[in-house]
Amino acid sequence: MSPSRAEPPLAYEYPSETKEQLEYAELEVLDISKLNQPGGKQALAEQVLKFINKNGVGFFYVVGHGFSEEGVRRQYALCDAFFQLPLEEKLQYECDTAKGDFRGYKPQSTGKLATRDNDERYNIPKFTPEHERAHPQLIKDHWDEIRTFSLKIHNDVLLPLLRLFAYVLEIDENYLVARHRYEAEGLEYLRYMKYHPRSAEADAQTGNIWAKGHTDYNTLTFLFHQPVAGLQVQTPEGKWKYVRSPKDAIIVNIADALEFLSGGYLKSTVHRVVRPPEDQADKPRLSLIYFARPEANILLKPVLSPLLQRLGLQAETEQFSHDVTAEEWARARIAKDHRFRTGLVDQPEREIIAGVSQKYYD
Repeated sequence: MSPSRAEPPLAYEYPSETKEQLEYAELEVLDISKLNQPGGKQALAEQVLKFINKNGVGFFYVVGHGFSEEGVRRQYALCDAFFQLPLEEKLQYECDTAKGDFRGYKPQSTGKLATRDNDERYNIPKFTPEHERAHPQLIKDHWDEIRTFSLKIHNDVLLPLLRLFAYVLEIDENYLVARHRYEAEGLEYLRYMKYHPRSAEADAQTGNIWAKGHTDYNTLTFLFHQPVAGLQVQTPEGKWKYVRSPKDAIIVNIADALEFLSGGYLKSTVHRVVRPPEDQADKPRLSLIYFARPEANILLKPVLSPLLQRLGLQAETEQFSHDVTAEEWARARIAKDHRFRTGLVDQPEREIIAGVSQKYYD
């Protein structure tokens, strides 16, 4: 067996936590194991209302999710092993971001474009016939466990949260779930991601930014424990605060599609990644992330919500100038980012599609 096919280690050792004193955002912790307990759903709904009304930040923690530390470490071991494959092998599976397609491998930018993009990624799409495609042997050798991990996120974390948010909005509790059927046409994916450390001088040229401030374009994003500090969230006052990554918690952030579907009530929050503290700055930053999206043909129209009507927040006008599907929105966002990352445009483009613009740039 060649070195590129080496069996990944069964255990993965996390880098050490930083010892620097950082200013962290105070985020709500939702224990979803309580959803089926008497009064649990109501208590969790109060927590959701609390973080929406208190800080306006669409980031929170989920615990009680049923993932073992061993299972998460196993995925990180596979993630680490993937990025150790030769570049020429990984490039055989490159994604077509020019067409808004994020399935497969995205390499790190180099040369004069290196300041625009400091990571490489491998996106593993839903395990449905629509997304059958070639994968490296490493991925195929561990197909069943990756599939089990991905499906657990969808079924055991995403769907309960969608029912909870529907309950908060006082709508049919299956309204959002019915728009995220796993077997339906559309894309969700598990991402293996690696940020590469740079010298202090190189980082200074980019203002120590590893990933520019942005919102995610999907429904919910799930980030598993990752101890290298760097993720920051922007508060409504415009201040940047670090997001702590507890070992037993999944960081969840609300993304654009859920903001559109909830009439702007559930906020898609600007976040970024910056150079880690000095005691971690020489470490690669691996990430294990799951992106949940609505079905491809779902129109991003706000739901009619008794809660929003009562609060006077029910939108009377459409945010888009014409109907836009979840697939159209995602592809427009990905293609726009591709043009800037690859140097086809020198300045980030503001408008995404149908008169709706990117929220923020560093």
